[in-house]
Parts: sequence; C-alpha cells; structure tokens
Amino acid sequence: MKKLIFALLIALLAGSIAACSGEEEVMDNEAIKEVAEDHSEKEKTNEGGTTTAEENTPELSDIELMHIHGLGFSGDGAGLYVPSHDGLKVFENGLWDEASAEPHDYMGFVMVDDGFYSSGHPGPGSSLKNPVGVVKTTDMGKTLEMLDLYQEVDFHGMAVGYKSHAIYVINPQANSRMDDIGLYYSTDDTETWTKSEMTGLQGPVFSIAVHPTDDATVALGTSEGVFLSNDFGETFESVSDSPTTAVTFSAAGDLVAGSVSSEVTLTIFDSETNEPQLISIPELNEENSIGYIAVNPQDDDQITFTTVEKDMYMTKDSGDNWIQIAEKGTGINLETGTKQ
Repeated sequence: MKKLIFALLIALLAGSIAACSGEEEVMDNEAIKEVAEDHSEKEKTNEGGTTTAEENTPELSDIELMHIHGLGFSGDGAGLYVPSHDGLKVFENGLWDEASAEPHDYMGFVMVDDGFYSSGHPGPGSSLKNPVGVVKTTDMGKTLEMLDLYQEVDFHGMAVGYKSHAIYVINPQANSRMDDIGLYYSTDDTETWTKSEMTGLQGPVFSIAVHPTDDATVALGTSEGVFLSNDFGETFESVSDSPTTAVTFSAAGDLVAGSVSSEVTLTIFDSETNEPQLISIPELNEENSIGYIAVNPQDDDQITFTTVEKDMYMTKDSGDNWIQIAEKGTGINLETGTKQ
C-alpha cells in the first residue's frame, strides 16, 4: 500500500511542477457551473464532524485558481491569501477577490506576520527577470524586495517562521550561494545560508514548515511520514509514518499535517509532547490528498486546507464543522454583496 501511495505522490508532484512550467490547465466549465447548485441543494450533515450546513447560500465567484502554490492568513487573521499561476487571490469576509498586486507566479509562497516571502516567476509584462529568487513584501505584493538569488533559482520548497522570519529552502541545484542540493536555512534574511545535514530523514520531501518563533525547529513531510528537527535540520526524528503531503505550524507551535495512507487525514501534533490528535475532515479520496494547510494566527480553531484537485475547505471550530470555499479551482462566495 505504501509503495502505491508513494507512486501516486510522485505523480502528483510531477504534475504540479509540469503545470508551473508554463502549461495552462483546461477547466471543465460546464462541470464547474454545477457547484453552486450542488451547494445550495445539499443538506449538509454533521456526522463525524465532517460537514456543515450553511446559513447563506454559496454562489460561484469569478475567481479561478489555475494552480495553488501555497496558502496563508494575513497577520490580523482577516484575509486568506492563495498564490495562483496568475497572481494572488484573497478570501475575506466570505468573498473572493484579486489581490491589489502584480500577477506574478508565486512559488514557495509563505505568509508571515507582516507580509509574505516567496519565490517564483514574474507575471506577464513585468520588468522583473526570471526567476525572482527569494523575495519579500510588507504590502502584500504591491512592492517586492529582492533578497537573494535573483535570476538564479525558483524555490518550490520554501518555508519561513511566521514571527521569526527564519527561512528554510529545499535547494534544487547548485548556485552562487549554495554549493549543493538539499536543505539550507538563513536567520538573517538571506545574508548568510547554512546547509543542514538532515540526518535521520527518510523519503523524498513533499512539504516543509518552520516553527513560528523557534528558528531551529523545522518539519518536513515525506513519503515516509512527518519528520521534525529542533536543531536547524541537522537531525530529524520521525513523528508519524504516514506519507505526508502537507505540513504547517499553528501560532501556538503545534505541528499540523495532511497525510494519506488508507485514507486522507489531518492531524495536529501537540507542541510539547508530539501526541497526535486526528481532526475530522470532509471525506477525500486518495487521489485528492491535502496540498497546503493554513491555521489562522489569531485563532487556532480556524483551519483551511487545499487539495491537489484544487478543492478548498475551512473550519472555524477545529474540524467540528467545515465549509467549502473552492471546488476544482473555482472560488465559492459564502456571502452576497459588493467586494471590498
């Protein structure tokens, strides 16, 4: 079973990378149009805490997520930001909208308390060169600070401490700042980089997350499970042996992981004991595993995750009830009214 799941994860990862190389996805618009009707007619049950009834009738937005390259809440917890192939999308007050920034193709996107860090490619018509290396913004992408490796590397695997701003990257190739492939970190906004030995790590890395305040704590999700390091990635210990496609940390420092074995699961690991707590989620098939997870920095009970098929779900009560806010890449508005 694990070999089958591993093969599936490799295929999904390869498909994601290919999609980001410039190929456009073709969406079945007729199928998408059925989403609003499906949501308005479904009577959601609360069995097992996996679904919920909506007070408002959801309706399709005009926001389409061509790809999903990350997920994160703004520092005040009000806005959920989603980087797509054609720029940032924002879900706030129950409505989807475009971010007020150039439509860059952000990769390795990570929200922090005062903005975000990212890598990726410049958008159409941009004066920026490709790739952008490591960039930082404190005005949600209206202006970008080029930190390092401009025109050299596009980091798909990157994570940053929400408050510490410690940067970790999975380096895919040797470059002017890094002599080898592997895990590197910087605690001074890319002034210096240090390579981690990654002793004890098993399996290809699918996801990475950094503790919000502790520079030295980093988690990796691999085909062999969840691995945690408290010494800047020098050594890793296994926390779970389920193949893991997504990891993140809550503001309180709890590790959250999306895994797939006999079923797709969402688990929170206690920051002190690493004891796992399984969170009820909507039923997902193994081909639609969790891609990214975000926990609201102002409310640990509010969790959002995306799937590889670009569905997106949100809970405000730690999984007792869930609402769907995107289906197959089309955003779903939960409120009616004018976009702010």
